Amino acid sequence: MNFNTILEEILIKRSQQKKKTSPLNYKERLFVLTKSMLTYYEGRAEKKYRKGFIDVSKIKCVEIVKNDDVVIPCQNKYPFQVVHDANTLYVFAPSAQSRDRWVKKLKEEIKNNNNIMIKYHPKFWADGSYQCCRQTEKLAPGCEKYNLFESSKYLFYFVIICVQDIHTIGIA
Repeated sequence: MNFNTILEEILIKRSQQKKKTSPLNYKERLFVLTKSMLTYYEGRAEKKYRKGFIDVSKIKCVEIVKNDDVVIPCQNKYPFQVVHDANTLYVFAPSAQSRDRWVKKLKEEIKNNNNIMIKYHPKFWADGSYQCCRQTEKLAPGCEKYNLFESSKYLFYFVIICVQDIHTIGIA
């Protein structure tokens, strides 16, 4: 891990199926989060092994995927989604703690983005539709309200950060 790295871990990503004929597959990748990029690699974190990246400023939503009725066909069973541009990256962590750590850190990094979604799809896109609302258009507006700091633990953390910032700049 270099000094700019916030998180680094081997996770599994689902293919983004940008084309209708793209196969659905799952691949192990080394994910690295920095202040400006979420990058994933095949093997080592070197440019020649880079398979993809997302500019953190283009991320619109990071959330745990509700998967109560879906069989996950890979060894990592704890999914979260990263919505960016016109795509959704589904990532699978090996444990709930790992997933929660990634979601928390990503949310911290996008908190000042001006493109945060108002609504999102809480379940997977699968078999040509969102499993939450059955929308068949991949770019369909979300069906559930998205709040960047929805869970109380994220709200508490956000309030603590704000209070620390106020004390740091000498307002309080």
